[in-house]
Amino acid sequence: MKNSADRKPYFSLSVHDLVDFLLRKGDIDNRIYNSETMALGSKMHSSFQKKQGNDYLSEVILKETFVRDGGTIALEGRADGIIVGGNYPIIDEIKTTVDDLEHFATSQKDWHEGQALCYALMYAHEHHEDKMGVRLTYLSQNDGKKKLVREHLYFLQEIEEKVYKIMDEYLSFFSHEISREEERNLSCKNLPFPYPSFRPGQREMAKYAFGTFTKGGIFFAEAPTGIGKTVSVLYPAIKSLGKGKIRKIFYLTAKNSGSQSAFSLMGLFYEKGLKARDISILSREKMCPNKGHACNPDECPLAKDYYSKLRGVIEEALDSEARFSPDYVHYLALLKGMCPFELQLDLSSFCDVIIGDYNYFFDPLVRLERFFESGEEKKDYAMLVDEAHNLIDRARGMHSETLSLSEAKEAKKSLKGTRTRKLISLLSTLISFFEEGEALFQESYIDLASLPESIDKLGQKIKEAERASSKKENPPRFSEGYKEFSRKIYRFYYLYENYADDTVLYLERKGKDVLLHLYCLDPSPMLKHRFLEVDSKVVFSATLSPIEYYIRSLTGEDKAPFLILPSPFPTENLSLTIAKDVSIRYKDRESSYQRVADYLKSFIKVKKGNYFVYFPSYEYLEKIRPMLNFSDAEVFIQTREMSEKDKGRFLEKFLVGEGEKSLVALLVIGGSYSEGVDLPLDKLIGVAIVGVGLPSLSHEGELIRSHFSSLGEDGFSFAYRYPALNKVMQAIGRLIRTEKDVGTILLLDDRYLSSEYREIISLRYPQYSVADSPEELENILKEFYNNLTNRV
Repeated sequence: MKNSADRKPYFSLSVHDLVDFLLRKGDIDNRIYNSETMALGSKMHSSFQKKQGNDYLSEVILKETFVRDGGTIALEGRADGIIVGGNYPIIDEIKTTVDDLEHFATSQKDWHEGQALCYALMYAHEHHEDKMGVRLTYLSQNDGKKKLVREHLYFLQEIEEKVYKIMDEYLSFFSHEISREEERNLSCKNLPFPYPSFRPGQREMAKYAFGTFTKGGIFFAEAPTGIGKTVSVLYPAIKSLGKGKIRKIFYLTAKNSGSQSAFSLMGLFYEKGLKARDISILSREKMCPNKGHACNPDECPLAKDYYSKLRGVIEEALDSEARFSPDYVHYLALLKGMCPFELQLDLSSFCDVIIGDYNYFFDPLVRLERFFESGEEKKDYAMLVDEAHNLIDRARGMHSETLSLSEAKEAKKSLKGTRTRKLISLLSTLISFFEEGEALFQESYIDLASLPESIDKLGQKIKEAERASSKKENPPRFSEGYKEFSRKIYRFYYLYENYADDTVLYLERKGKDVLLHLYCLDPSPMLKHRFLEVDSKVVFSATLSPIEYYIRSLTGEDKAPFLILPSPFPTENLSLTIAKDVSIRYKDRESSYQRVADYLKSFIKVKKGNYFVYFPSYEYLEKIRPMLNFSDAEVFIQTREMSEKDKGRFLEKFLVGEGEKSLVALLVIGGSYSEGVDLPLDKLIGVAIVGVGLPSLSHEGELIRSHFSSLGEDGFSFAYRYPALNKVMQAIGRLIRTEKDVGTILLLDDRYLSSEYREIISLRYPQYSVADSPEELENILKEFYNNLTNRV
C-alpha cells in the first residue's frame, strides 16, 4: 500500500489478494489443497490450455488501477484463459480438484466467480467491451476425463457492480491502513540507529545496502563476526521502506537462532519509535499442536471452518498487535480454534517485515507463493539473506531427494490389512526396481541416465491410488511412517520432473539397504530464478571468501557488486599461528597424532582459560584422544550421539565464567559448535583447528567436481576446498566476538601456507606467525600475552 495525494489508501493487490480474503470460506483440507494437488493442477491447467484452439489466449496478464471513494486499488493478475473471436470475449477460470466436481463448484462458487469477474472487468475496460462471458471450468484430478463447465454472460454494468462491491468492502475493511502506513513511514524516516554509534564497518555496509534497496539489484557483503551485520542491513531496509523504495522486507535465515536474533533486533527498533508490523514464521512441525493428525476437518478440529473465521481473527489481530511472534500466533490460533501454522502465513500478508527460514523463499514446494503469484517479473521487495554461506548446501538439499529399499518395504508392510491393493502393487514395483538394481552392483554406486520405464511415472500413480482409496466409504488410515514416505515420493518425482537438467540420479548400496538418489549438483540456476523475482537482494555472511565462488554458486553469474570488510577489532588482540611441520593429509594422518598432541598441549598450557579444538573427523578425534593429557584442564568431548540438551549443558559450562581449571572442548569441524556459538570476552580465549577441513572423497563430491570441471571451473575447489575453508573460517569466527575480546588461534596443517589457503586466511587475518615446533609456539604465545600486559 502507498500514500496518495488526497490521503486516501492506495493498495497494490493481486486478484487473489483481493478476492480470497473476502470470499473464501470453509475448511483447511490437505486432501484437497496441498502442494501435490497444486503442482498437478498446474500441469492440468497447462495441458488443458494447450488443447484449446487458436482463439484461446492463455495466462494473460491484466492490470488496472481503480479509484473508489474509499481509496485506490491497483489490481493485477493472470487470467487462466480468454476466449476471443466469438460474439463476446469469455474469461475462463480453470480449477482442478480431487474433490467431487459438483460439490467443489457449488461450495466455492462465490470465491471462484469473484476471481473471474475481476479479470473480466479489467479485460472489458482495456478492450472496450460492453459484455463478457465468465466460464468456470472444473477438471477432476481423480479422473482426467471428467469436466464440469459453468458459463454465464454478464453485461459490463453487472460486472462493475459486483467487482466494485468487493473492492469497496476491502477498502472499508482496511480504511485504517492509511493512517497506519503514514505513521509507519514517518517512524521509518525518523528512526535513529538503535545503538549509541556505528561500529567500524557498519556505516559502510549500511550505505551499500541502502543503495541496493534504492536502485535494485543484488549486493554481496562479507563482514566479520561481531561487526553487527543484522542491524547493518535491517536498518537501511527499514529506512527504505519509509521512503517507499520497497514494499516488504523478507529476512531469511538458515537457522531458528538467526530468526530469533532478527526478531529481537526488531524489538530495539520499536523501542526507538518504529511503527510497523513484523512476524517470525516457524515450520509446520514447530507450530502444530496436533502432531500426527492430518490437516483436514475430520482429523483436526483446528482445520474446521478456518477460512470462515479468518477475516474476523485477522481484523482483531491487526487492531491489537504489531508484532506477531510464534508464541502470540500460537496463543491466538488456539484461542480461536484455528491452525497456528496457517494463521501465521495469513498474518504475514499484512506485515512489513517477514522473518523466516530460507525454505519460505527458495524451496519449490514450501515457498510463500502468495507473494509471487501475480506474474510480475520482479516485486518491489527487499530480500536479506543472512549467513548466506549456508545457502549453497541448503539449496542443493531443497532440490535433492532420496528413496530407499528399506523405506519402501516398511511402507508396504504398513499397508497390510488395508484395502489398498493398487498401492501395495505399486510399492511392490518400486521394491522390485531396488532389488533388481541390487544385483547389478559392482561397486558402491551405479549412476543412472534416467529412471527406467517401470518406475518413471510411479509417483503420479501412487498419488492417484492414494486419492482413490481416500474416496472409499471407509478410507484407510495411513501410518505416520507411510505418510512420510509418501511425501518423499512426491518430492522426488516433482523434482525429477521439473529440475532434471540440474540433477543426477544414482543408486547406492549401503549395508543391506539400497538407496536411489536424485542429487542436485549446482543449485545456482534455481537460486538465480528466485532472486530475479524480487527487486533488491542483500546477501551477507561473516564468511564469503573467495567471493567469486559464492557469487557464481548463488547466482550463476561471474560478477556482482560486493563489499569485503576487514575486522574492526584491534589486530593486537589476536594471535594466529600456523604450524608448518604438521601434515593432516590422509596419507600422513597415522603419523600425525603425537605431533598434533604436543602442539595442542603447548597451545593450552600457556594461559588458563577456555579452548575449542576442532578435529577433521570423529575418527581422528577418537584416535588422538589417548594422547591428549592436559594438566589442570577439564575436557569435554563432542560425540555423534549428543542431544540438544547435552549441547546446551556444555555451552552453559563455558558461559559460567572463569573456573579453577581450563576448559577444553574437543570438537569436530563443521559440527554444531563450528558456527552459531557466541562466547564473548574470556568465555573463549583459544581456537585450534587440526587440518584444513577437507571432507573425505565421496561419490557426490566427485560428481560435483566433475560437473564444475566440465564448465571450466576449478572442480576440486568447488566440491571440496571452498566449502571446507568456510568451515574453518566459521570455526575461527567463534573467537573474536567483540572489540574487547582477546584470543589465540592455532592452525595445524602445512597446507595453510600454500597460496590456495594463505590468500583467504590472510585476507581476514593479515598478521600471522609460523611455528616449526611446539616450543616455538609457546614462545610466540608468551610474547603475545606479555605484549598485552605491557599495553595495559
